[in-house]
Amino acid sequence: MSDKEVTKQRMRRIAFLPVLGVMFVLLGCAPSPEPIEYGVDACVYCKMLITEQQYGAVLVTKKGKVHKYDSVECMAAVYLLRQISHEEIHSLWTASFGEPGKLIEVSEAIYLHSPNLRSPMGLNVSAYSNRAFAEQMQARYNGDIIDWKNVLHLVEVEWLPRWGGM
Repeated sequence: MSDKEVTKQRMRRIAFLPVLGVMFVLLGCAPSPEPIEYGVDACVYCKMLITEQQYGAVLVTKKGKVHKYDSVECMAAVYLLRQISHEEIHSLWTASFGEPGKLIEVSEAIYLHSPNLRSPMGLNVSAYSNRAFAEQMQARYNGDIIDWKNVLHLVEVEWLPRWGGM
């Protein structure tokens, strides 16, 4: 191989490096939730200050915009009312009760609906990252262990008629 051919190959490799770099940046920038700043952030649905670390929720769009809520029912209302189209949503997260600062995807959470465990917006739903802790809380506060589909149903049937589309 001549010096000229070697130089051309090196130039092609060097020219490819920026393309490779852009690919890594784009792949590394998947939308993700950011922590709720309790006492600072306000709920985008009801406008209340988010203060209770056992509660809260985060919706992340495909473009990376983060929407924060003081309760899972506020976020569920936005979802049900399609205030943000489902096609735009990347992921939905909820605060894990008893684990301050921890967010879990709504589909992976275990929920407790208990009138004896008051939540900020009054539907009294708390979320847990593991079933054993949810069952301990159920034994202490009574109520029903439910999944995300049932949270949406409760918000639609019990909560939205009371709070409306705000």
